[in-house]
Amino acid sequence: MSSHRTARVARVLSGALRVWGVCASVERDPSRPDELVLRTPSGLRMQIAPASPRGWRVLREERPIGAHSGLPGLLRCLRDELAPGAAAGRLVIGSQVLL
Repeated sequence: MSSHRTARVARVLSGALRVWGVCASVERDPSRPDELVLRTPSGLRMQIAPASPRGWRVLREERPIGAHSGLPGLLRCLRDELAPGAAAGRLVIGSQVLL
């Protein structure tokens, strides 16, 4: 996966965490540059790794919790794990602000 794609996904995940009210950080894994690490202040660690050809694997404390074919499934999985009480919503990427 390109570093540009990883950075874009990290920005989407950071925004989703803010919307859900989850205090966590998303950063590139230093030992695996194509993967992301999500950390909460309580010590929870989740890994988000690309899965061929365009999907994502999610691991919680090194245990697999899901594999998703796209970004909506990845976000749903993370919301269910991190903020089960958060309202479900729609993802709109690349839209322009409507005035």
